[in-house]
Amino acid sequence: MEFHVLASGSKGNATFVYEDGCGILIDCGITRKQLLYKLEQLGFNDSDITYVFLTHDHYDHNKNIHIFDTDKIFSAKKNIENLDEYHTLIPYTHRQFGVFDVLTLKTSHDASDPIGFVISTDEQLLYMTDTGYVSQKNRQYMKNLDYYIIESNHDIEMLMATKRPMFLKNRILNDVGHLNNEYSAQLMSEMIGENTKEIILAHLSQEANTKEKAIETYKQVFKEHNIQFDQIKVASQVDVISGGKYED
Repeated sequence: MEFHVLASGSKGNATFVYEDGCGILIDCGITRKQLLYKLEQLGFNDSDITYVFLTHDHYDHNKNIHIFDTDKIFSAKKNIENLDEYHTLIPYTHRQFGVFDVLTLKTSHDASDPIGFVISTDEQLLYMTDTGYVSQKNRQYMKNLDYYIIESNHDIEMLMATKRPMFLKNRILNDVGHLNNEYSAQLMSEMIGENTKEIILAHLSQEANTKEKAIETYKQVFKEHNIQFDQIKVASQVDVISGGKYED
């Protein structure tokens, strides 16, 4: 399995997961031009996208989902108008998509029907962003996976120091908002195991976080838990960040 975070952040999100001729695009909050350019840089094109998953109906995730044939698009029931049963992903059920087994997880965000995924072949990848907390039910499916793409949206002190209105700060901080660095790191300290190869921190706030701050928080929390793990990358709004079994 290989995966490529094509864009991650409040200005647009898209991630491509690929193995054995089967490709899943998670979200399309970037332009078609950006999507195709980034795929081509990786040696792919639009014909390599076999399935398209939509995590929720916010603009930075669904902005250009319409460029795909509706037959390719799958999501939870309320995220797409008139979504039929075949294209509906039901939380806590497994479904086969080509070489991939996909377990859909229910997340906690102020969107219509937000979801995340555990995507499996001989390896397992968690994709989870845009959630205010992670439930105990979800955690039982998240332990000791090979790869994690997990939200680490903001540093609380940096968020509170921004000029954003208080209602917006509270929205981000609450249980249907976004995971902060500390929460994300504590969560991963409990989830990772001997199988874990890489963590990618996703959906960082450009105003209330930095790559350095997120990594520093992870290192500090892991040190407190006596965890030796340094395979941590940070997703970007601009640059492609890759993981899994791919060749540079």
